[in-house]
Amino acid sequence: MAGKTKKIIALVLALVVIITAIPVSAMLATANTGNEDTGTKKDYVLPPKPTNTKDAVTADSETEVTMADYKVIAESDTYKMHFYEPRLSIILENKKTGELIESTVMDSKLSDKDNATWQGYMRSAFVISAIVGTNDTIQVDLFNSPHLLDVTYTDKGFSAKVYFTKYEFGLTLEVSLEGDQLVVNIPDESIVEYKADNYIGTISVYPLMGYTYLGEEEGYMLIPDGNGALINLEDKEGRYTNGFSQMIYGEDAGFRNFITQSFLWGEYDTVVDCNQIIAPVFGMAHTNDQMAYLAVVEGGEERAFIEVQPNGAKIDYNRCFARFVLRTVYVQPLNQSNSGTVKTVEKDRMHTDLTVRYLLLEGDDANYSGMAVAYREYLLDNNLISQKDTSYKTRVDFLGCDQEEFLMGTTAVVMTTTEQMKAMYAQLQQAGVKDVLTLYKGWQQGGIYALPISKYQVDGTLGGNSALSNLIKESAEAGYDIYLYNDALRINARTNLTTFDAMKMVNKRTFKEEVNKLVYKNFYYLMPEKTQERLNEFVNSYVKSGVSNLAISGISNGLFSYSSRGNYYDRTGTAQIYADTLAALDEKTNLILEQPFAYLWNNTESFLDMPLGSSEYMYIDAEVPFLSMVLKGILPMYSDYVNFEADKTEFFLKMVESGVYPSFYLTHESSSALIYTNSSNLYSTQFDIYKDTVIEYDKELREVASKVEGAHILKHEEVEEDVIRVTYDNGVVIYVNYSENTVVCDGVTIAALSYKVGEK
Repeated sequence: MAGKTKKIIALVLALVVIITAIPVSAMLATANTGNEDTGTKKDYVLPPKPTNTKDAVTADSETEVTMADYKVIAESDTYKMHFYEPRLSIILENKKTGELIESTVMDSKLSDKDNATWQGYMRSAFVISAIVGTNDTIQVDLFNSPHLLDVTYTDKGFSAKVYFTKYEFGLTLEVSLEGDQLVVNIPDESIVEYKADNYIGTISVYPLMGYTYLGEEEGYMLIPDGNGALINLEDKEGRYTNGFSQMIYGEDAGFRNFITQSFLWGEYDTVVDCNQIIAPVFGMAHTNDQMAYLAVVEGGEERAFIEVQPNGAKIDYNRCFARFVLRTVYVQPLNQSNSGTVKTVEKDRMHTDLTVRYLLLEGDDANYSGMAVAYREYLLDNNLISQKDTSYKTRVDFLGCDQEEFLMGTTAVVMTTTEQMKAMYAQLQQAGVKDVLTLYKGWQQGGIYALPISKYQVDGTLGGNSALSNLIKESAEAGYDIYLYNDALRINARTNLTTFDAMKMVNKRTFKEEVNKLVYKNFYYLMPEKTQERLNEFVNSYVKSGVSNLAISGISNGLFSYSSRGNYYDRTGTAQIYADTLAALDEKTNLILEQPFAYLWNNTESFLDMPLGSSEYMYIDAEVPFLSMVLKGILPMYSDYVNFEADKTEFFLKMVESGVYPSFYLTHESSSALIYTNSSNLYSTQFDIYKDTVIEYDKELREVASKVEGAHILKHEEVEEDVIRVTYDNGVVIYVNYSENTVVCDGVTIAALSYKVGEK
């Protein structure tokens, strides 16, 4: 027994010796190789923590930094890259014109009214919002924060390792000039965090790239709001304290429940949500200098904000940039009743490279038209979009049925049966409407809000499976394509079990979407894996019937972080699951998506619900059809529903201007029958009322579309107030007159509130 005890003691002593022999840096590295509770796996180990903290510096200097302090480190056929190492600041010089795009504010241009924090912000290549404990508002920059800096020069630029000694975190900034493109990248594996409770919250990359001061330059900034909008660089005279700040691909439902804003008896949704960012882009144009860029966020965009701030919003500089969210602080309930909460930091950060690619433009291309052309070429060159059939079709959607309360349950409110659809199609065909695209909504057993859908089962009140399958096949022969509509995101708790399928937010509470409707007041979201499972099950059932037209919503324009069984998954993982799911479905079906985010454009045959305007923020100076300019001739685009637009004349002209095809949402029965259903907001849908409008729009817009079939938009410009000229690459020019007076442009007379199609 004594011998065994001695052996155990000897073994313990040996382990102590081994452990004490391990360097502290190695222990730190081992401690940070991953967190099994986060669900995120890292395939790298943190390097040893720097120890030479006495060498830490700031970019501050007693002497004023000027252009002479910069040196040329890279050059392309068109540009030179000047570099000032202490601030990692770059200046791009156009070799032909000598015009400059600056990434940080020169000392001579700083204002005395800006405090040290803002001066550091304006003179740093990147700005970090650090999380210390649960405080996420601490600014860390190269000007005010002591750091170690190690710069390596490359043939196209530089790579800079930066380590902030006080907070014990750091990263590597890589910048390269690649022809007419500037690429800024922060590799995922370069981001290090050694100190407990000290984390990188957000990183703003070159927040002053291309900045201008007040109204000293002519031009504008492009914001990806709706179809597109511009903020002019003119002096705003301090009118706006904030500008555009939105997360790419919409808000993250993983951090809060969505509550419908309502101001009418607490029962009806009367507030229209702002547009989501559909494409990860922003731009700056100095029109008088004929210098511009379009920035594409191509890495980390799932958790990045686009910031477009006019002068007067905190500082007197116009600026636009990407702000990446690595970690965030959220509220964690302490019990089921939510009576107590505590601020909590995400256990793990986002793991992906953070990349912004600036497409540099000059001369006649230094404007939003040039940006649109550059983005289209970028998408095609990188196989992010492919050529689709853009033949003209009028979109005529139908609602099958919904439900209203009845005794102990609900009963069907039938709006459009398959037989009625067939009869309405016959009327359109007889009137000369050749091709139609239809989304059939509310076709499933239980109506439009019986979600999720797991199998092909048509509500019996509409005619059943056989009747709908036959109608889809027969209509296709006449050029009328019917797509079954499927909201692949939502769960109706009254029609489906939610225990194992409903998405849980980061705080482990089940996400709930409150809609303030009459019958079904709340919806839940499916976890991405469950969406994939349900969709595959449904499609297998659907294609067996011999038809395969499918329209998907919900997951096409929604992303969220979530928790599952103790693991945490951020939006990058959700996006990957959705992309994989829809790519697989695209091979089995004819797939179209509702207002798809840019990362899904390759998996849809059409773009449904293309916005034709913006969110009309006060700081917006002009609306432009930027996305339509990018996609025209590549992907057919369909508008929001015409029958719900108040000003149909203006809406019609916007379709002509942008090359977007019309959409109608109709029913056979009067919409008054929907008053006690969740579809009570559909106030004017009866086919008999809109039949003539459908026929008229089809005839007129089909004629316009025939002139530009397969052509791309080269240029869009306002030639005079309320008069737009759109030039296509096949030589066709379309003039749109939004004014109430007849105008003459290029010798072409355009009547008030009208348009004219001509040629160069």
